[in-house]
Amino acid sequence: MSIDVNTLKSLGLTETAAPTRKRNELGQEDFLKLMVTQLTSQNPLKPQDGAEFVNQLAQFSTVTGIQQLQSSFADFAASANKEQALMAANLVGRSALIASDKAILAANGTIQGELAVPYEASQVNIRIMDKNGNLIRTLELGPQTEGPLSFEWDGKLDDELHFADPGLYRIKAEAVIAGKTTALETQIAAPVESVTVGGSKGMEVQLSGLGRYTLGDIRAVL
Repeated sequence: MSIDVNTLKSLGLTETAAPTRKRNELGQEDFLKLMVTQLTSQNPLKPQDGAEFVNQLAQFSTVTGIQQLQSSFADFAASANKEQALMAANLVGRSALIASDKAILAANGTIQGELAVPYEASQVNIRIMDKNGNLIRTLELGPQTEGPLSFEWDGKLDDELHFADPGLYRIKAEAVIAGKTTALETQIAAPVESVTVGGSKGMEVQLSGLGRYTLGDIRAVL
């Protein structure tokens, strides 16, 4: 009785061809066969050093292990990059807090940010200057305790009647601590416009009016 080969294939009963290896590649099994051949063919009066063979085998196994480890890390890195890209894409349309002394005032908008007050301060002030370095507004925040301090500027000038034009402004903050005036780092909130993947600095976000920043530059997402 004859059996149709196609029927066997459909049932998964045919033999699967063994994966081929390039002719110029030496696998671990080939290395063991070569070592056994050398041992059986050696001159009894001048035997080969067994320790040398063991050392070669250990080196072969080490190289193989490193290659497998590198491959595993490459797969892990690719997966992590994809996950990071998806997370970064979710930032678009939200605001990110980054360390900067510059901020953009949008039309009918505000400038928001945060200060880190290192110690209890008797007075905290924020000075806002235009692109020419002219002081146009001073925000007196009064005494403050140690910790994060949020602030907001509505665009009003010092006369409380007129508003500043939309554009780029510089923000400087200082605190009076133990009778001494100390400069404070300003962190500015800005909308995330886009995300760039594969740049020279890795993944970067484009902040409205402020340029590109890495994910590591982001202090918080609002």
